[in-house]
Amino acid sequence: MELNIPVIKTPQELEQAIQRYRAGEWNGNALFALWQAIRNSALAQGTSDSGQDPVPGEDSY
Repeated sequence: MELNIPVIKTPQELEQAIQRYRAGEWNGNALFALWQAIRNSALAQGTSDSGQDPVPGEDSY
């Protein structure tokens, strides 16, 4: 079975997908595909910051 994982491109689309996920309107493979899309988008958007340290305060250790 092939999953159709949507592509989430903007922070607004990501927020909307999270809201749909939390609403629990999905089940089975559709739920997993939405979760995968949210994960992929969050990871992609998290790497696009301006070279800042990804762990705030890390230099204090």
